[in-house]
Amino acid sequence: MSVFIKSFYHKLFPARQLLIRQNGEVKHVILAPWLQVSAVLGILTAITWLTVSTLQVYSQTNKISDIEQSQITKQQKWQQQQQAQQRLHEQQLEQLATLEQKHALLQSMIESLPDSLSKAEESATLEIKENQQQSDLHEPLIDENKGDKTTLLHKNNTLEQRLIALNAQYKHSFSQLENHIEQRKQRILTMLKGAGLDTALANQLNSPVNDTAQGGPLNVFDESRIPSEFLAIADKLLSLNNLESLLNELPQSLPAADYYISSSYGLRKDPMNGRRAFHKGVDLAGWHKTEIFAPADGKVLRAGRNGGYGNFIELEHKNGFVTRFGHLNKIKVKKGQTVAKNDVIGLMGSTGRSTSTHLHYEVLLNDKHVNPVKITKALSRVR
Repeated sequence: MSVFIKSFYHKLFPARQLLIRQNGEVKHVILAPWLQVSAVLGILTAITWLTVSTLQVYSQTNKISDIEQSQITKQQKWQQQQQAQQRLHEQQLEQLATLEQKHALLQSMIESLPDSLSKAEESATLEIKENQQQSDLHEPLIDENKGDKTTLLHKNNTLEQRLIALNAQYKHSFSQLENHIEQRKQRILTMLKGAGLDTALANQLNSPVNDTAQGGPLNVFDESRIPSEFLAIADKLLSLNNLESLLNELPQSLPAADYYISSSYGLRKDPMNGRRAFHKGVDLAGWHKTEIFAPADGKVLRAGRNGGYGNFIELEHKNGFVTRFGHLNKIKVKKGQTVAKNDVIGLMGSTGRSTSTHLHYEVLLNDKHVNPVKITKALSRVR
């Protein structure tokens, strides 16, 4: 066997002679078999090392690629989570803006309620304060720099519950206001109709925007953020305030502080001749020179002597109302003069067709006489 190997060895790696020419000289170099074997082994070793190294580099590259892909995936998931949180943040900001508009509208409505609904105003104001104590609307919605994912989700869930609770509370507050407004409006309508003031009511409800002195900066609500049913309640409040203004403009009280009714409105026996007659006003008896005042804001149409009325005043008020005052001892206003409610316009007397000191008081609505006492009683039940 050793002979065979030795023979193979010499046959495969025989001694070789190399001729090397250098500087015009030729040199002989003999490559011994062992040197050839060493060279081949060295080359094989280098190839093997290179192969192993290449495989290792390839393996490391794959690992790095996997790591990089994993990092990219994590980065993408993180970005998706950030985008989701950003969308949630924007949604919550939108909900907050809507709540702020609801709050502003509710607060404005409360401040616009007539004095007759003061209890409703106190109740609604208390609810707003309780809402603010239970949840600060301006608390940061999301803190992206603090807390882990679980804490953040908990904050979001808590905020969502808070927003739902606030929406429910605002809906309840608006509903309460609507009930108070509707009850008050129906009460006014019933009393006005009972007093025979349907015409004045119709004129007031169908009248255009008030052309009296008004103005100021325009501060409107973002109606796109307020539910239509809440805006409808606000419109009901505006309608109620129109009716309340009508009440304040009506001649709702009899024009003397100290008196008794000596002759009522309607059919009676005439005090001079005893015949049946229609009394178009009411007689208020009192002390001589008792002060007579304007029952509502108005303008003096007539002031002076007027036949059986004696010393006479006629006032024009809003919504088609006119009031007349007869038998005055003294007139304290002039034709064309503007008077305010409760201004003294004259003194009680017994001039004209009169049996003794009293005030003959008439109320006309669109040129038709109405019972002053009936109006006064009806409106006193509304106040």
